[in-house]
Amino acid sequence: MNVSPIWAGLASVILISAGCYQCVASGVMPLILMAGIGLANLVGGIASRNAGTPRYGILLICILTLPFALATIMSPVPFLFIIGLQTPVYTAGMIFLLLENHKILLDLHHSERNNRLMAHHDLLTGLPNRALNQKLFAEMLDGPWPDAASAASKLTVFCVDLDGFKGVNDRFGHAAGDAVLVAVAKRLRASVRDADVVCRLGGDEFVVLLPHITESEAAIVAQRIISSVSEPFEFAPAVRVGASIGLASAPRDGTTADELLSAADRAMYEAKRGGKGAFVIHRNVAFVAEVVPLAPVAQAPALAC
Repeated sequence: MNVSPIWAGLASVILISAGCYQCVASGVMPLILMAGIGLANLVGGIASRNAGTPRYGILLICILTLPFALATIMSPVPFLFIIGLQTPVYTAGMIFLLLENHKILLDLHHSERNNRLMAHHDLLTGLPNRALNQKLFAEMLDGPWPDAASAASKLTVFCVDLDGFKGVNDRFGHAAGDAVLVAVAKRLRASVRDADVVCRLGGDEFVVLLPHITESEAAIVAQRIISSVSEPFEFAPAVRVGASIGLASAPRDGTTADELLSAADRAMYEAKRGGKGAFVIHRNVAFVAEVVPLAPVAQAPALAC
């Protein structure tokens, strides 16, 4: 029979409780002693084993000890009722131990989660960091690749670098710079699709991973990012930054994380040299990069990568 482990456990505990009750009710001292020792061992195991499910563990302990307490209190054996009166105290102690084990287990779980979060996320912005970025690259590049006739790329990578950020730190201080990075991270997340991932590699350099997107759609997202980042900040209207973006797509510009990042990084530096505030589409096949300014959109000459 397919029986839930919870119900199977409850049924087993009820049967054991009935057996302990019968042993005590028999009045035979060896059986009473055996029932008490077995019950104590079982309750101690439940207090340790069920720390992750304290309510279930408390229910099991109560079901086990209540029949034994009643049987010893009603037993005709002289002075055996004293054990029955002490059983609730023992039960309370085991429940307290169970709750303490639960607290320790919960603290360990939270500590492990925080350590994992700190290892894979930027502490300032909360974005995935370089370590998690490599893992995300591997996951997004895994699986079947689109055929040659498909307009959408397997993965498009943005390298985003802030324009004028060093001046913010020099003029307004590093606290203002940190606030700008946090605000920019929020704007980046708001400018991309739900399936896209924004990462911070360090300093004022960000990477955006956009799976299964066409070049024209990626250009629209890049334009939206540049417009959003260049808007003034509510906490400091005098602080203004821009964004230069390099775009690389798989499989056109590479099939590995290193190849795509290198291509997007080269394209981003072309945007910097072209006047900033623009995005560059890397063309690995023709060995040129197409520079697209923010406004107005005009045809730019091809630049060598």
